[in-house]
Amino acid sequence: MQEFDDLNTFKRNFYEKYHKVLVPAIRGFENERKNKLFWAIFWTIVLIGLGIAYFWFIIAFNIKGKRVEEPGIYLIGFGIGTYWIHKKAFESKLKSKIMHVVSSCFGNMVWSQSYPFEKSENFVSAGLFTEFTRQIIDDRFIGTYKGVPIDIIEAEYIRGSGKNSTTVFKGLCIKLDMNKNFKGHTVLMEDTMFHKSPLSHLRHTELEDIKFEKRYDVFTDDEVEARYILTPTFMEKLAGIKMAFRCKAVRCAFYQGQLLIAMKPTKDLFSLGSLVKPVTDTKQFQQLCNQFVSVLNLIDYLKLDKQAVL
Repeated sequence: MQEFDDLNTFKRNFYEKYHKVLVPAIRGFENERKNKLFWAIFWTIVLIGLGIAYFWFIIAFNIKGKRVEEPGIYLIGFGIGTYWIHKKAFESKLKSKIMHVVSSCFGNMVWSQSYPFEKSENFVSAGLFTEFTRQIIDDRFIGTYKGVPIDIIEAEYIRGSGKNSTTVFKGLCIKLDMNKNFKGHTVLMEDTMFHKSPLSHLRHTELEDIKFEKRYDVFTDDEVEARYILTPTFMEKLAGIKMAFRCKAVRCAFYQGQLLIAMKPTKDLFSLGSLVKPVTDTKQFQQLCNQFVSVLNLIDYLKLDKQAVL
């Protein structure tokens, strides 16, 4: 699979493959979508209608009794649930069938729904979230850009089991390997309380940019290196990733030769297709392209493909 050396080539390849490969692959799902939508609406109307008719009946004939209203509630509930079942079933099937084709439009990116447990633990040791005992991987894209390994993972990390389980982190994790020899450990956080350090060996550091200070907290064991890395331009690129993925909070760490980013999205990411929209709707694929481009922009700015000693 092809690897690209600049963003223009990356975007041009996406649009070429979108029209030549992706559209023909998903066009066959359009009739299925219309059929699913018809039956989803049909059974939703029928069941909700029966529920409303039942309530009219018990009111009109003044029928009283313990739990007499429950059948009507169940019918309306089943009606609403039927629509969502049809919707989720179609979207899940579409995603499983075409996501591999979609990822091929982004050069050598490969999509999967698995990720090595030990690699996820890097985000814990870097201080981006606390320890977990299991993970649920929704989506993973792995590939390279200019020789820089890229991992983009949407997952939920959980500690404990059963009623005692707690979600440690649910969202997007990005891992970029670097050719830079960063000696220190620096963590940037947007949603901390009282400047509390995520790790005992990192201390809170104030930077010179006032706007930066109002929004972010920086913790590091090397203040000089942190000031070198966290420039206004870097923050602009990071904000671009946050906006592209529609996330509400971002954390990142420069740690052991890697740039690690953890973000909490406002909604499910990488969901393709909609029961109420044509499967060839370009907006969803354009958004996906913009998300990848935002990550590659950061690689270009930091020149992660270039070796350097700081």
